[in-house]
Amino acid sequence: MRIILTGKNSYISSNICNYLLSHGFDAECISIRNGVDGIDLRGADAIIHCAAIVHKRESDYKDEYDKVNYELTKALADKAVKYGVKHFVFLSTMAVYGVTEGKIDKFTKTEPKTLYGKSKLKAEKYLLSLKSDSFRVTIVRPPMVYGKDCPGNYAKLSKIAKIIPVIPDTANKKSLIYIGNLSLLIRDIIEKNEGGIFMPMDNEYVSTADLMRYISKKPCSKILGKALKALPFGIIKKAFGTLYYGEDIAARIDNVSVKEAVRLSER
Repeated sequence: MRIILTGKNSYISSNICNYLLSHGFDAECISIRNGVDGIDLRGADAIIHCAAIVHKRESDYKDEYDKVNYELTKALADKAVKYGVKHFVFLSTMAVYGVTEGKIDKFTKTEPKTLYGKSKLKAEKYLLSLKSDSFRVTIVRPPMVYGKDCPGNYAKLSKIAKIIPVIPDTANKKSLIYIGNLSLLIRDIIEKNEGGIFMPMDNEYVSTADLMRYISKKPCSKILGKALKALPFGIIKKAFGTLYYGEDIAARIDNVSVKEAVRLSER
């Protein structure tokens, strides 16, 4: 089975590609930075579209979010249909819900607040308009992805956990997904030719304190956690707040536990 992944230099794409190669797939990770005209989709059975613009200051990249996350996705999907690719897997985001605190369940509407979330949802809607018996579409909306050498919020949290003497316990609840668990889900989706929308997460909910404790093995303080929650800073609320997929929609991956995933990430 020939699989093409986009986002040659992205953390998620390169890890999924290596995972698929290790499980016998003919997988290739390509760059579409310069558009889709020069890419060869002949003979491809599936596309896993991971390329995106994310974590950029929206005021500085206002036009880029739509151009990369929507228009490039549209062009790639149109070409995939033209060349008879049977399956299109789109790595979207939890941000399509526009929720920054609390539970996301089957009643939660997709009302993104950021340009990133809006551009991803726009791409989702276009892809779903193309689905047919000969062109299967799968949308995957992961929460925070973490793993060894990952960039972003997990890397920052790991550094903080190793520096501070005591971990603040805010008794929050989060959905996360280890890159190995996400890779397993993608493999299963490809092998079973599954369409639809997936909200993946590790097999257990976790608090930020648990995550930091697994990283550093330091003691936790609920008093410090209460004091931290009282601070008005958005970055603290994001890191130590509650955000998770409800049981009714969560696609739990029962493979690597959070504790083991952290161990693998930190070694």
